[in-house]
Amino acid sequence: MRQNVGLAAPLAALALLTACGGSAGDTHPCTLMDAPAGIRVEVHPQLANRVADATLTACWDGTCQKRTLRLRETRPEEPATPGNPVMTTESATVAESPAARTAQTPEPSTWPGFAVVRDLPRRPIRVTLVFRNQRGATVLDRQLSLTPQPTYPNGRNCSPGGRQARLTVTGEGSLIPR
Repeated sequence: MRQNVGLAAPLAALALLTACGGSAGDTHPCTLMDAPAGIRVEVHPQLANRVADATLTACWDGTCQKRTLRLRETRPEEPATPGNPVMTTESATVAESPAARTAQTPEPSTWPGFAVVRDLPRRPIRVTLVFRNQRGATVLDRQLSLTPQPTYPNGRNCSPGGRQARLTVTGEGSLIPR
């Protein structure tokens, strides 16, 4: 009899654990995480470095939404140095450290632009990209059709987030839907 009682306690604990926990593959928690609707534009660095102003226009069902794209990281024109009353609160008499004298301004880096465009349909839309340089001259003016797809930030077992589309602009200015 004593052997049966000795096995009963571990078996009861095991039954309780499996009843409460379930298996890892049976459930998938859906959070409130969402993904914005919009269009991601990746531009080749050689072209992006020549662009001062970029706009994306998305059209469907007779309406268009125009958005500004930010394709490059910007850096301040004036470096922050000791004694510069606009950039710092330090006095002009503060001794410069070697690090302050050799401050390196990082090169601007290219990053993908993302245009938030609400209510994108799940059918083809017409997208127009216009890039202008510092002088206002057009560097690129191209159109293409692409189809936004739903995103699943919580996995395919959960409700979709906003619809998104992606496109790549090559160094020569060709548009490639992704």
